[in-house]
Amino acid sequence: MSLTLSQTAHKNCSEILVEGSGLSEVDFEEIHAVVEAEINNTQPNLILNLEKVRILNSLGINALIKIFTKCRNSGGDMYIVNISEKINQVLLLTKLNTVLNIANSTAEAEENFNLI
Repeated sequence: MSLTLSQTAHKNCSEILVEGSGLSEVDFEEIHAVVEAEINNTQPNLILNLEKVRILNSLGINALIKIFTKCRNSGGDMYIVNISEKINQVLLLTKLNTVLNIANSTAEAEENFNLI
C-alpha cells in the first residue's frame, strides 16, 4: 500500500491527511472506507489534506469525485487543501477546480464549514 491516512477531528468537520502516491485501486479502497465511517458517524463534512501527495492519477481523480459526491449526498461537503502545483494543474485541465471545493489551508476550509 502506498497511501497512509491519519484523521483529525475539528468542530464541524473531520480532516483526513493523505500521504503517498496512491497509484493503486487498493489504496483508494481504504480512503473510501474511512470516509464511509466518518459519514456514518454523522460527520459528512470532510477536509482532504493532500499536502503530502505528490501526484494524482485517474484513480485519484475518481476517488475525489466519489468522496465529494458521497459527502454531498449525505448533506455535507468536502474541501481539498494544500494541493501541489502538479495536482492543481490536473484539476485545472479536467476543470474539476470548478466543481470541487479547494482551500489554501485547513484553517480556511474549517472557517468555511463554520459559516454553513
